[in-house]
Amino acid sequence: MTSGTRQGGRPTFFGFGTGKLEGKPLRGAPLRVAVLGLAILVAGGDLAAEAQKIPYGMVPYGRPVFKNGKRILWHGSWRGSSVGRYARQSVAPATAKPMLALAPEPAQPAVAKEFTVLADPSDARASRMAKDFATVMSTSGAPGRAMVGSTSPNGLGKVLKSDMADFAIVSLDSLLSSAKGDAEWVKRAPYVTRLAPETLAVIAPREVKSMQELQGKTISFGDLDSATSTSGRMLFSRLGVTANQTNEPLPDALDRLSAGKIDAVVVLGGEESPALSDFGSDGRFHIVPIPWSPALEPVYAPAQVTAAERPNLVNPTVPVETIGEPMALVALDAAPGSSRADGLGRIARLFLDNYDGFLSEGRDSHWRDVNLAADASWPTATWLRLGAAQSWLDAKKSSADGSLETFRASAKSAAASANWPSAADSDRLYEGLTHWRGLMQ
Repeated sequence: MTSGTRQGGRPTFFGFGTGKLEGKPLRGAPLRVAVLGLAILVAGGDLAAEAQKIPYGMVPYGRPVFKNGKRILWHGSWRGSSVGRYARQSVAPATAKPMLALAPEPAQPAVAKEFTVLADPSDARASRMAKDFATVMSTSGAPGRAMVGSTSPNGLGKVLKSDMADFAIVSLDSLLSSAKGDAEWVKRAPYVTRLAPETLAVIAPREVKSMQELQGKTISFGDLDSATSTSGRMLFSRLGVTANQTNEPLPDALDRLSAGKIDAVVVLGGEESPALSDFGSDGRFHIVPIPWSPALEPVYAPAQVTAAERPNLVNPTVPVETIGEPMALVALDAAPGSSRADGLGRIARLFLDNYDGFLSEGRDSHWRDVNLAADASWPTATWLRLGAAQSWLDAKKSSADGSLETFRASAKSAAASANWPSAADSDRLYEGLTHWRGLMQ
């Protein structure tokens, strides 16, 4: 049964079965052919259009065939080898009469490719900041998502090969070490901006008064391929302390420390780690002091942990000295001049243009400690910034300010003196810095 509707009239139905039209018998093959042709013309079609109704994979009978009182028009391909010819005809456009053109569908807006930002699962702060980055950027027009994975040099090497992530929040200390063995690291992972340092702390029984007392002791450095493990091992190496390394997640390591099965635990970025929230309430453990020394200066920043941050592990009146691990947001596999660098550069510019979104309530507080113009180089190595980020900074540079130059000169003079700066030097430096910062507000 085939149905059609003619414009301006009621639906008209045509039945092709026992040779009747509207109930009247038809006799003779010529008459049936004439009525069939008339029905097609009345419906607004033609033979060519009717040919397009041949079911795909079926072949028309060459003679009238009736079964159970009804005319059968088609049979399957098993009855003949001409199915290919008819199948092709059934999809070919009719040439006898041009078909009515359909209005084109409206163009759909292009959907930007979702980017991913990687953070180490053992680093609570990095994971929070990665989530902030994806959320704010998605709101700003660049859809993204955060994912967890190893950001050690070995872990990032796997990511670069598999193209699993576009950005990563990493500790620069470990990447600097990788660059010494592979200069291409500097080109393949340019940084977008340097982030605030993360506290690297060592937790041990209160009987342990210094890092040197951990010589030869059993210490957990976190998961084997984690950023904590890499950073912790490099710190101990710089301090000249050799330890027996074990590797387990922080909750398991703290349980073993509490049970006396290991001697210390290394923690990176654990300011708000749930595993540390109640640990040490029995007063048996503390954060081992790491006094600042020239050996740490090329890489780390001085830091301290207060009782407000770790009441169970820090003396209520005396903060504990430790170090800050340098951190950065890097673009992965974005060598200068590559199409990938251009694509990630557009996201980086959007990040810099919308940085105020990272300073609102609900975002990690460490975004407020970021200096977007800070360099990520050391006296012994230079780390490249992503070209688009550097161009953005160059365009934002203001004209040279005399007060800043005066401050710089005073600071260099004080640093070059054999003794500590005098009281007058200190006052002058403070006033110069205050004035300069006021101009930058």
